[in-house]
Amino acid sequence: MNHLTPFRRRTAPTRAVAVCTALAVGLGFSTVAVTPAVANTTITPISAVQGTGATTPLDGQTVTVRGVVTADYRGVSGYNGIVVQEQGSGGDTDATPGASDGIFIFLGSTHNPGVAIGDLVEVTGRAGENFGQTQLTATAAGTVTLVEAQVGLPAPTPLPADVIGTDREQFENMLVAPTGDYLIGSTHQLFNFGTLWLSPGDELVKSTEQVRPGPEADAIAAENRASRILLDDGYNIQISNSRHPGDQPYLRADEIVRNGDKVVFPEAGMVLQWGFDDWRLQPQVPISTEGPAGYGVGFESRNPRPETAPETGGDLRVAAFNVLNYFTTLTTQNSDARGARDAAAFERQEAKIVAAITALGADVVGLQEIENSVALGEQPDEAVATLVAALNEVDGAGTWAYVPSAPELNDASIVDVITNAIIYKPASVELVGDMITQIDETVWFNAREPLGATFDKDGYRFTVVANHFKSKSGSGTEPADGQGFFNTDRVAQAKGLAALTDEIEADPERGENILLLGDFNAYSQEDPIATLGEAGFTSLVDDRTDGQYTYTFNGELGSLDHVLASDAIAANVTGVGVWNINAAEWGDRQYNFGATDGSSVYRSSDHDPVVVGLSAQAQPVDIDIVTINDFHGRLEAGSGVGGAAVLGGFVNQVRAENPNTLFVSAGDNIGASTFTSFIQQDKPTIDVLNAMDLDVTAIGNHEFDLGRSDLDDRVIPASNFPYLGANIYDRETGEPAYDEYWVTEVDGVDVGFIGAITESMPSLVTPAGIASLEFGDMTEAVNRVAGQLQDGDAANGEADVIIVLVHEGAATTDIATATDDSDFGDLVTGTAGSVDAIVSSHTHRVYDHEIPVDGSDLPLIVTQNGEYSSHVGRFSLSVDPTTGELLDIAADVLPLPGAAQPDPAIAQIVADAVAFANEAGSVSLGEITGDVRRAVQANGTENRGGASLLGNLVADAQLWATRDLGTEVALMNPGGLRADLVFAGTGATDPDGNVTFREAASVQPFANSLFTMTLTGAQLRQVLEEQWQPAGSSRPFLKLGISEGLDYTYDPSLAAGERIGTITLNGETVTDDQQIRIVTNSFLSTGGDNFFTFAQGTNRADSGRIDLQAFVDYFAEFSPVTASAADRSIGVSPSIAGSTLTPGDTVELQLSSLLYSNGGDRDATVTVSIGGEVLAEAAIDATIVDGTDEQGRATVSFTVPEGVEGATDVVIAVADNGTEVSIPVTIEAAEPLPTIEVKKQPKLVGSAVVGKTLRVDDGRYSVRGVEVEYQWLRNGQPIEGATGDSYRVTSADRLAELSVELTVTADGYETLTVTTDERRVPPAIPGAPKWVNGLISLITALIFW
Repeated sequence: MNHLTPFRRRTAPTRAVAVCTALAVGLGFSTVAVTPAVANTTITPISAVQGTGATTPLDGQTVTVRGVVTADYRGVSGYNGIVVQEQGSGGDTDATPGASDGIFIFLGSTHNPGVAIGDLVEVTGRAGENFGQTQLTATAAGTVTLVEAQVGLPAPTPLPADVIGTDREQFENMLVAPTGDYLIGSTHQLFNFGTLWLSPGDELVKSTEQVRPGPEADAIAAENRASRILLDDGYNIQISNSRHPGDQPYLRADEIVRNGDKVVFPEAGMVLQWGFDDWRLQPQVPISTEGPAGYGVGFESRNPRPETAPETGGDLRVAAFNVLNYFTTLTTQNSDARGARDAAAFERQEAKIVAAITALGADVVGLQEIENSVALGEQPDEAVATLVAALNEVDGAGTWAYVPSAPELNDASIVDVITNAIIYKPASVELVGDMITQIDETVWFNAREPLGATFDKDGYRFTVVANHFKSKSGSGTEPADGQGFFNTDRVAQAKGLAALTDEIEADPERGENILLLGDFNAYSQEDPIATLGEAGFTSLVDDRTDGQYTYTFNGELGSLDHVLASDAIAANVTGVGVWNINAAEWGDRQYNFGATDGSSVYRSSDHDPVVVGLSAQAQPVDIDIVTINDFHGRLEAGSGVGGAAVLGGFVNQVRAENPNTLFVSAGDNIGASTFTSFIQQDKPTIDVLNAMDLDVTAIGNHEFDLGRSDLDDRVIPASNFPYLGANIYDRETGEPAYDEYWVTEVDGVDVGFIGAITESMPSLVTPAGIASLEFGDMTEAVNRVAGQLQDGDAANGEADVIIVLVHEGAATTDIATATDDSDFGDLVTGTAGSVDAIVSSHTHRVYDHEIPVDGSDLPLIVTQNGEYSSHVGRFSLSVDPTTGELLDIAADVLPLPGAAQPDPAIAQIVADAVAFANEAGSVSLGEITGDVRRAVQANGTENRGGASLLGNLVADAQLWATRDLGTEVALMNPGGLRADLVFAGTGATDPDGNVTFREAASVQPFANSLFTMTLTGAQLRQVLEEQWQPAGSSRPFLKLGISEGLDYTYDPSLAAGERIGTITLNGETVTDDQQIRIVTNSFLSTGGDNFFTFAQGTNRADSGRIDLQAFVDYFAEFSPVTASAADRSIGVSPSIAGSTLTPGDTVELQLSSLLYSNGGDRDATVTVSIGGEVLAEAAIDATIVDGTDEQGRATVSFTVPEGVEGATDVVIAVADNGTEVSIPVTIEAAEPLPTIEVKKQPKLVGSAVVGKTLRVDDGRYSVRGVEVEYQWLRNGQPIEGATGDSYRVTSADRLAELSVELTVTADGYETLTVTTDERRVPPAIPGAPKWVNGLISLITALIFW
C-alpha cells in the first residue's frame, strides 16, 4: 500500500505589529543599552522577538539581539544559518515563560561571519517568519559581530514528552534536553531525509484503529499529529544529493533498532526547530556517517525482535500474510511487474518470505500481494506454484500445496497484476471442493477478488477467504473522516464479501465456519470492518489481543490486516497473535535495500502476519469477572485501601490477560464518600467508573442517599453503565422501577447479571426520598428473573450463566451466616441451583464461600470484597460455547493495594478531584484538643454498636445549632459518622489540632437536614430500646450519640422493651408523659436504621439547617473544642432503678459502658456512693466487646448504709473521665424483729495457762435451736483464725485478757452479740519446773482475784 503525504504549512493568527520598545514593556521584557562592542546600540531580548505567539510580533522590523551561538548550519547543510540563544537562559528555570530565548539567524549562502558555537555574538537583522519558523535575516556583511569568544553554552532546557504541539513554541530554536520517553515511530524518511519520526511518551495509535470515525477520532488524530516530532540530521538537502557527505547518521545494518525503541539523546542537547510542517530535534551541527562525532544519539531497546511466532493453541493454525509483491516476473522483464528487479533481489525476497511462512507454523495461509501470473500473460498460478515449490524445498516435498485458482479468474481483462492465494499443508487439512470467488466488476474493479477454500480437519469443516481490498492511496485532498481515499469502494467490497459468505454458509459442503483474512486496507474501527461486523463477523486481532497491530504508517500503529471470524467458528478459536517481525523494522532491511540480511524473517514484508489457532472441538470460553462492592467514593489510596487508580490498573491487567473480562459492582459505589468525592456530589467517582468501563452495577442503599429523584435524574444519566434492582418496584404501578437484569455476549457466551437490594431499605435511607418505591423479597425476585433468563424465550432475555449482584451480605465471615435464616441466608439457600454465583455487599465483610448445590458438581460461589477498595474479587469461569454449560467456576478475593500499577488516566481524574477538594476543603473551621474518634472493634475497625466521643460531639453540635427552636435533646446515628477527627496535622498549612472543612465534611458526608419533633418520655425510652435492632439485621446493635444533659442506664440482660432503666435530662428523671423537644437528622427522623418511633413524633419541622453546617458553626463558636470523655449511658445489671433497698442489704452490680473504646482514659476506677459516702469501688476492665457498647466493665458490691432513709440516688461515677449516672432508689428500714434474751451467761471453761485449752460454755437463751458463731478476743481484739468453740492458749497470750464474742442467730429474730468474762493468762518462766510455773499461776490468780 502506498501513501502520499503533502507538506502543510503551520498557520498562525495575524497579529498587530507594535514598536519594539512598547512590545518589550508589554511582555514584561526590558530593553538593554549595550556599549562594550557596539556603542549606542539597543539590544532587544530574543524573547521579545519570539513573542508568546506562533509568529514574531516584530515582523518586518530590524532589531539587534545578543546571544550565544548554539548551532551552526552553514555550508553544505543547506539551512544557511546559525542559532543564537540568550546568554544565561536555559536550564530548569525559565526567566521568560511562554517565549523562546533562541532564534534562527538566516545568513544566506554568501555571508559567513567568523563565529563559532559557544561564542557570544550580536546580530542585527530583520525579524520575520520562514514557513512558520521565527528568524532574523542577517545576510549583509557586518550584521553579525563577535562580542566574546567561547563563553560557554546555555544549559539545555528540559523538553518533557508531554509538551506537544503549539506548547513547544516557547522552546523554538532553544537548546533542549528531551526528557521522558521519545520512541521511534517511523523510519520511512531516514533513507532520503536522514530523519526519524518520534513518538513522545507512548507509540501513537491511529485514531480509527481505536474508535469509530467522528469527533472522538478527530480529536485523537489531532493529538497524534501534535505529538509527532522528528529527529533530523541538520541537513536541508536529501542524502542522495551529490553534495551530501556519507549516509544518514542514525541506523546501521549491524545494529538492531526498531520502532518502539527509545532514543537516548546527547548530554549537550538538541536544538528544537520548526520546519516543513513539523517540529524537529536538530543536532547542533549537521551529522552523517562522516561525522562529526559527539552530536548523534543512542538507542535503548524497548521493542525487541520476537524470536518465534505467537502461541495460539488448538489443533491447527491459520495465518494471513501480505508477501510484499512476490513476483516471479522481474521488473526488468515486464514493466507491469511490481517485485524484484533482478534474480539476486528475488532470491533474497523469496528466502525471507519462505523463512517467515515456515516459521509461522501454519497449516493454512492466506496470501496477499502475490503475482497474478495470468495478468502478466503467463500461466495461471505460476507465482504461487513457485513459492510452494520453494517452501517444499525447505520443509520437504509435498509439505505444502496451493489451492488452484477458480477458472473464472483466468480472464486477464478483469484481474489485477497482484492477487490473493491460499496455500496449505495436505497432511494437516484436506481441501474440500474447488476455490470459490466472486466476479463483480462493479465491486472489484479496483481491488483483488476474494478467494475462498474449504478445508476439513478430522471432520471439522471450515472455509478460509483471502482478501485484499482497495488501498487508501489517492490524489488530492484526503477525506476528512480519517479513513483515507476510496472508503466507499472498500465498504462496497465489504458488502460484496458478506454476500459471498452467505453463499458459503448456504452450501452444505462448506458451512458456517468461516474466516475472512487478509489486507482489508481498513483500520479496526473503520466502515468496512464495521460492515462485516454487522454481517456477523468479529475481528479477532481487535477483539482478542491487546496492543497488537499489523502495520505502521506516518508514525501511527494500526491493523490493516485482519482475521474476521463468523459466530460459528469463533467458539473454536483458541488464540490469536500478530507476529511483529516486519512493521517495526527499519525499512532498509527489506530484500531490495542495503541493510537487508537476505534470509531472515525480519522485514520479509511491510505487514506483520496474523496467526489464529483453531480446534476441531469448540474450546471452552474462559471469562474473568472483576468485582467490587461498597467503594463509597474512595478515590485515593490509603492504609489498606487501593484507591481508584490501582483499581483501574487491576482491571486493565485482567483485561490484558483475558480480553473476555467483565467489570461489575454490587452497589454503594457512591455515598458515604470521602471528601474528595463528596465535595463534588460523587461526580469524580462516577467519572472514574466510566473511565474504567464498569459494565454493570447493582443499586445500593447509598445510591438513594439523596432520594430516588437524584438517582434517576442525576446519577444514572451521568453513568455509562446500567443500574440493576430486580426487587425494587414502583409503588404506584407495581412494576419494576429499574432494570432487573443485564445480559452481555462474551465470545459466544451470554452472561446475565441480576441485581437486588437489601429488604431493609426503608430503614437505611430517608424514607421520604424513596416513598414512591417498594422493596420486595430478594429471593422471590432473583428466582423470578433467573427463570425468565432460562426459559428459552429470547424476548425476555436468555443467559447461559447467571450471576447475582446483591446489595446485602452475611453478618460475619463465617460461612454459617451466609446460609442462616437471615434475609441474605434465605437468598443464598433459596437461589442455589438457579444462579451460578452471588456477589454480595453491604456488610463490608471479606469472604469467598463455596456453597454445595444439590445435584451439581459445581458449588454456588458467594463472595464479598470488604469495603472502600480494600479488596477486589476475580471470578474465573469456563463455559462450553456450544451448549452454554458452565464447566467450571472459581473466585478469589484479593487485597487490592499493590495488586497493579495505577492507571495513569484514572490517576489524573483522581488528582484533579484531589486538587479541587484540597482548595475547597482547606478552610480551617477551628481546633480540637485531642482526637475525636468513632468506636472501634477489637481489631480496630469501626463499631457502630459502641458509644463514641464523635457521636456525642455531633449531637452536642446539633442541639446547640437548634437551641433557638426549643430543642432539649439531640440524637445521632452511628452510621452517619464516616471519618474521625484526628488531632495530628498534615503539614505547615494544617498544624496539629486544626480542623478543616474537608475533615468536617468527611465526618458527615450526607448533607442531611436537621428535623425537630416532640417525643414523650415513653417514646424517647422506646427510641433508646430500638438501639437493639430487629432480629436478622446485619448489625444487631446501633449506639446512638446523645447530647450532653441526657443520661440513662440500661440492663443488657433484660428482654427487648425492658432494657432501658433510668433516663435523666439535666439531672431530672424523665417521666413517661413528659414532652421533650428532639432534634435529629432527616435520616433518623423518618425511621431510618429501624428507629421507627421517630416517625411518631409530633410537631415535626424541618429546621432548614444542615448537619454539616451545624458542625461548622459549632466549631466557630467553641473552638478549641474538647470532646467530653464522660459516658452518657451506663449498663447496670440488675436494674435497681426505682427499687427499695434496706439498710444492711448487700447489692452486687454488673456495670458496663464505663469507658469509650476509642477515646478517654483506659486505666480507670468506678465508685458507687449514696449520700456522698463511697460504698464500693472497682477497677474497670477496658477490654472491647465487638458489636456492642459493653466495654468498660466492672463488678461492684456494696452494703446499703444505716442512717439513710427515703428517696435517694445510687451514684455511679468514674472520676477519671467524668462519667456520672444517678439511679433513684428508696431506702426503708425493715420492721423490728423480736430479740433473743440471755437466760444463762456464756463463760470460759478450763485453765487460762499457756499450753492449756479453754472452751466455751454457750450458755442458754430464750429461743431454742439458735446458731452460734465464735470470735476469740485478746485484750478485746479478734485473734486471727480463732473462730471455734475452743482455744489453745499460746505464749503470745501471757498477761493478756482472753474472752469470746458469741454471735447468736435464729430465724425471725434480731441477731444477738454477747461476750464472756475475761480470763487473765499468767506469765511463765521458760525452762522452769512445772510446779514453779504452777505456783506462779496460782499467785497471779490470787493477786488478780
